[in-house]
Amino acid sequence: METIGIIVAMPQESDAVLRLIGQRARTDFGKHRYYRFRISGRKCWLLTSGMGIQRAAEATRILIDAASPQLLVSVGIAGAVNADLEIGDVVASRDTCLFEDGNAGPFQPLARLSEAAWQAAEKALQPSGKGLYPGTAVTTHGAQPIQQLLEHMENPVLEMETAGIISAAAEKSIPVISLRAISDGPRAPIPFNLEQMMDENDNLRTGVIIQTILGHPRMLPQLVRMGHNSRLAADNAALTLLAALSQSGPVINP
Repeated sequence: METIGIIVAMPQESDAVLRLIGQRARTDFGKHRYYRFRISGRKCWLLTSGMGIQRAAEATRILIDAASPQLLVSVGIAGAVNADLEIGDVVASRDTCLFEDGNAGPFQPLARLSEAAWQAAEKALQPSGKGLYPGTAVTTHGAQPIQQLLEHMENPVLEMETAGIISAAAEKSIPVISLRAISDGPRAPIPFNLEQMMDENDNLRTGVIIQTILGHPRMLPQLVRMGHNSRLAADNAALTLLAALSQSGPVINP
């Protein structure tokens, strides 16, 4: 029986998946918590890694040791670089790269959804009026002013984990899918500089965030909107995941 490892960064993203899952079992392994369930007979392990490349890579290695998956999925929310994508649209990336110090690193191919999985995911998104698009997962250490550097890519999305996941997966030659739903972008930007709100270990600096909000009370409506958009994006990423994995042969390896 095929085993699939699913890695998300935040509880909001794992909660969105679990809301769609029926019976499941919880397992605590060290500092990590796993949820085990089945989709169309496949064993699935869901892990919340925490934000950032290092946490994602560490959690992926632990998941590989615990479950020996044949496929890994990086799923969750992301930021759009270009204005073409709407909040709630989902990008199934064809490749990924690490962006740091103003440069995009080598592109690494990702596994792709099969035609049946793609069609099933599109159908699942139809009630929300959102679409499924191919693109590129650009892993960063927080928001960076990089639009002009990446605008030549097909639907680039900014996130903080896929490069770490694929680095760990490559050690065992395990294919990786990336499914990311848009929570922010040019149409609905994050109302603060995310990079300034994080330390060198990709931890949110809660005190700085609170001070920023207290100093800019007009930011509150934008934060409410951001919360709504993040919920929609997490829900659509989860819908896409379950629809795709419910198909036979959902993946085309790179």
